[in-house]
Amino acid sequence: MAFRPIRREFAARYSENVVISFVITLLGIRLFLEATGYPQISPGNLHVAHVLWGGLFLLAGALVALMYRNQALLTLSSILTGVGWGFFIDELGKFITADNDYFFRPAAPIIYLTFLALWFLVLQLQKARTRTPDHAQIYHILDRFEEVIEASIDRAELNAMKKQLLHLSQDRQDGITDELALALLHFVEREDIKTKEARPSLMTRWMSRVRRLIDRLVLSQRMQSTGFPLLIALYGCLLLVASLANLAPLLWPSLSATLHSGLDVDPFSSSTNLALFLLMNALRIAVALTALRAARDVFRQQQGGWQTARTALLLAIAAVDLLVFYFNQFSAATTTVVDAVLLGWVNEYQRHSRLEVLEYAL
Repeated sequence: MAFRPIRREFAARYSENVVISFVITLLGIRLFLEATGYPQISPGNLHVAHVLWGGLFLLAGALVALMYRNQALLTLSSILTGVGWGFFIDELGKFITADNDYFFRPAAPIIYLTFLALWFLVLQLQKARTRTPDHAQIYHILDRFEEVIEASIDRAELNAMKKQLLHLSQDRQDGITDELALALLHFVEREDIKTKEARPSLMTRWMSRVRRLIDRLVLSQRMQSTGFPLLIALYGCLLLVASLANLAPLLWPSLSATLHSGLDVDPFSSSTNLALFLLMNALRIAVALTALRAARDVFRQQQGGWQTARTALLLAIAAVDLLVFYFNQFSAATTTVVDAVLLGWVNEYQRHSRLEVLEYAL
C-alpha cells in the first residue's frame, strides 16, 4: 500500500492549540518559579524534574489521539501536547550543559526558536487550508461522518457536505473517489438523516463577541488613520531610543553600569557577546526606522504603509526578539507580545481589506 500522508482538515487549529498551550505553560512555569524563588517541591532527596511531567503530558496527548476518534478529543490532545512540550523544553538548559545549568543563557533563544518554528508551521497550515486536493477532501468528509452517525451535524454543515460530495462524484479521476463520493451522497440525501439545530457553543459565541469588539476597535476609520500610525510611530521611537541607550556605553563606558543594568548578559564579557549585541541593536534600529516610515505612509493613507509595518514587525519577531531573549532572557516575552499584537492588528486590517475588495468585485 502506497504511503500518502493526508493532512487533517483542522490541522491548523490543532497546531494553534499546541503553540498557545506551549507558550502559556512555559511562561507560567517561569513566572511561578521567579515569584517563589525557584523552590524544590519534591520531598527528601527526591527531585521530580518537571521535564518528567512534560513527558507525562506528551504521552497522554499521544494516547488520546491514538486511542479515540473525536474532534473534541483531538483538541484535548493538541492542548496536552502543547503543555507537555512547555514542561519539557523549559529544562533545556539542564540537558545541553555538562553541569546541568538550568539558567544556561543560550537556552532562552533556543526555546524561542522552537516557538518560531511552530508559529511558521501554523502559518503554512493556514495557507494550505485554501488549497485542499480532492483526494484529501474525501478523507475529511469521512472524518465528518462521525457527526452524521452521532446526529450532531446541523443543516448547514450537511448541505455543505452534500455540495462537496456532488463535486467529487462528478470529478472522475481514479474511479474510486468519485464512486465513493456518489455512494456517500446517496446516503446523506436520505430523509431520515437527523440534524441538530445550529447553536454555537458558549466558547464560540464568546469568541465571536470578542472578535466583533476587536474589529470595532482596531478597524474603525479613526484607529486606522490616526490610532495605528501613532502607535507604530511610538513603537519605532521607543526602539530607537532603547538602541541608542544600549550603544551609548561604547562611547562612554562609565554609563554601562546604568544603561546595561537590565541586561542578564554583559555585552562586554566576550567578543561574541559584543558582536551579538551590536547586531541586535543594528537590527533594532532598522526595525525602528522601518516602523517610522510605515507610520508616515499609513498617516498619509498609503496602503503600502501597512505592508511596510508588517515587514518591520516580522523582522522584529524573527530576528530582533531572538537576540533580545539572549540578553534579557524570558523578560523579553513582553517585547514579543507587543510585536505579536501589533502584527495581529496589521494582519486583521489586511484581511478586512481583502474581503472588502472581494465584496466589491462581486
